[in-house]
Amino acid sequence: MIGRFEDHPLPPKTYWEDGGAEGSIEVRGNGNHCDYRARFTLDTELPVEELLTYYKRADIAGVLSSRPRVTAWIRPLSEQAVYGHRSVIVELNDSTDAGLDLRCH
Repeated sequence: MIGRFEDHPLPPKTYWEDGGAEGSIEVRGNGNHCDYRARFTLDTELPVEELLTYYKRADIAGVLSSRPRVTAWIRPLSEQAVYGHRSVIVELNDSTDAGLDLRCH
């Protein structure tokens, strides 16, 4: 999922801030599922709502095939954008059955 996200073109007036996406796998609840998260920071002139619209419309498959949930928020301390730029954290979340993946049990 992270690779597909990184391969997707960035929105206009938007750049990678920290060199790319970070990924993590989480297990929540009773361990009968795997939760996946890709989180990254972008430097952008766009409002958060416009970034969300862009990524919600993007054809980026989740872990198996369905689209992941997308959230975004302004990075703390960047509310006062410098020269119209701000740091925005964008996060994709997906979940699958645990199956035989031991990390999820």
